[in-house]
Amino acid sequence: MAYYKMLLDKYAPLINEKEQRNIGEVKALIAPEDLSIQSLLTQFKPETYTYERDYLFTAQQVFEFITREIRYVPNDLTINFWLNPKDILTHKVSDDEGLAVLLCTCVRALGDVQAFVYVMEMEDLRTHAVVMSDINGKTLLLDPSVAHGFFKYYGEKSFVFKKYRFDGKKLKRALYRFNAETYEPFL
Repeated sequence: MAYYKMLLDKYAPLINEKEQRNIGEVKALIAPEDLSIQSLLTQFKPETYTYERDYLFTAQQVFEFITREIRYVPNDLTINFWLNPKDILTHKVSDDEGLAVLLCTCVRALGDVQAFVYVMEMEDLRTHAVVMSDINGKTLLLDPSVAHGFFKYYGEKSFVFKKYRFDGKKLKRALYRFNAETYEPFL
């Protein structure tokens, strides 16, 4: 494993140059019409699916599937890259950003137009990606890299931000958020 890390670190500048994405390309990662996403969702959506009646139950099933079936691997390399949902579903492994893109794509495909990938700065200065949405006037934060109860981080936004932890670390601040339509930095 050390050998592969050494090779990747050696060629990181070249890979990073090829993997750079502009804002439009980052937003395009959230692709609810993607056939791999649609195929995945057929496993969970009732035949007569409606957002109002079935969204929360279906989204919970999708979240539980992702946390159970796809292995989270921290990206401790000096390489910045984004995996698309098809790659993640095929290989069943991803970092936090890829998992957040996958989950956000799924819930958007289920009709949740309020869902965003949030890239956060943690108190130890690492970044970490999660999915957040506004549901019934409250914030729902889902971290697909960690198995947790679907409604564990649900409530007023300030409460959710104070309660959430990743590897025991608190959120320091949101850096930016995006979905298929919007990219918003928080400076």
